[in-house]
Amino acid sequence: MKQTLLLSAAFLMAGLSGACGQAGEAGGTPDTRPVAELPGTDTPDGETQVNPADSPEAILAALPRTIVVDNDVLTADVSIDEAVFSFTPALAQDIVADAQARIDAMEADAKTYQKVDPDYFRPYALKIDWQVTGAAGMLAGLEGFIYTHTGGAHGNYMTDGRIYNTQTGERMRIGDLFSDKEAAAVALAPKVYELVARAKTARSGSPDSYEMFLGESKDAMSVSDVLAGNISLIASTEAGKLGGLALHYAPYEIGSYAEGAYHITLPQADFRTLLKPAYRTLFAGEPAEIQRLGE
Repeated sequence: MKQTLLLSAAFLMAGLSGACGQAGEAGGTPDTRPVAELPGTDTPDGETQVNPADSPEAILAALPRTIVVDNDVLTADVSIDEAVFSFTPALAQDIVADAQARIDAMEADAKTYQKVDPDYFRPYALKIDWQVTGAAGMLAGLEGFIYTHTGGAHGNYMTDGRIYNTQTGERMRIGDLFSDKEAAAVALAPKVYELVARAKTARSGSPDSYEMFLGESKDAMSVSDVLAGNISLIASTEAGKLGGLALHYAPYEIGSYAEGAYHITLPQADFRTLLKPAYRTLFAGEPAEIQRLGE
């Protein structure tokens, strides 16, 4: 097996240590709770010197940008855009760990299949590409194109849309951005149905089919489903801002496999007033054009 980098589970699970103490109130008693020690070595004068290898820059530099597997049961190719490594290490570690977990799961399944039915078995294939599609303030949107083939008539693919807190590396849900997620879904559902129907109409080449596709869109997604799928953030035509949301639908989700995937862009002007005040100022302008991976 050929891999550009072997990733140990311990390394992938390691997070960036941070201060856990909290300053006492002015005029009060000092906070006497123990403070977590940073990794490093003691200097002659008793002070702790932080090991450069534990710095955010060093952690990010050590993470792989590509992972390649080529053996008798699996061919896998992972590529992660450099922009993913421009935030806190925890974010990039999450993307790398996710990719490695997918590789491990597919390889284990392939080995089982090969053992059970060696005559029919064909090697599996996996392709993963990640890119940043927009970032502003403490928010970043990422899209991961994932293609798998397990020996059937055709492979399957999807876009994994994610929203991250760039300061903590934590994954966020789109509902976290809205003052009221349920109210936002109700308000945005008609627009989403309309955009899906227009995309289907354009792809079908039949302008007279809009009403039919609008009905199909409503049947395929309930109001509560509108903001429940794979969603990412989109860069703006205005520098330093976010211009909208992208809703990703894999083949079979809202149509046949032959239709392919759908990526529906919702401009920020349609939902900006529904956002929590802390996030509202991060959105402005129009959604920028995105060159999607896998297209």
